[in-house]
Amino acid sequence: MAQHTHDGARPGGGFSAPGAPGDRPGDRLAGEAQSIGALVGGVIKDLQDLVRAEIQLAKTELKEDATAAGKAAGAMAIGGVFGLIGFIFLMLALTYGLATWLPMWVSALIVAALLLVVAAVLALWGKKELAATKLGPEQTIATLKEDQQWAKQQLSSVKK
Repeated sequence: MAQHTHDGARPGGGFSAPGAPGDRPGDRLAGEAQSIGALVGGVIKDLQDLVRAEIQLAKTELKEDATAAGKAAGAMAIGGVFGLIGFIFLMLALTYGLATWLPMWVSALIVAALLLVVAAVLALWGKKELAATKLGPEQTIATLKEDQQWAKQQLSSVKK
């Protein structure tokens, strides 16, 4: 049985004044509001960190894809240059070589057809390599979708 004095003091010291901190229902609500605010603030900070990480991932992915596309385009260009140079020199040399057995115009036609086939093969190979290169940040898109689901879950748990 608690003993109280007439002035509101408890035996052993200390006062229990009505409405003291911790006794009021509003104090609990204020604490809950602060903890919800802290949760929302934490979620927002996590989202900011996540967005920064996703942007860095996208930059890295796009750089890798651009490098591969550049190599394929370079192969196509080099194939075209070699095709042109080869067309000029081999056409002359082989045309004169074949002209010893065939008329000049037939030997020139044979050499031109051969070199155009080589140039076409190189160009098609370069095109195939370029088409196989993925130019979109696929991993970033997938993780952004996961992040969106995570953020929705976090916000819905804060609202409850």
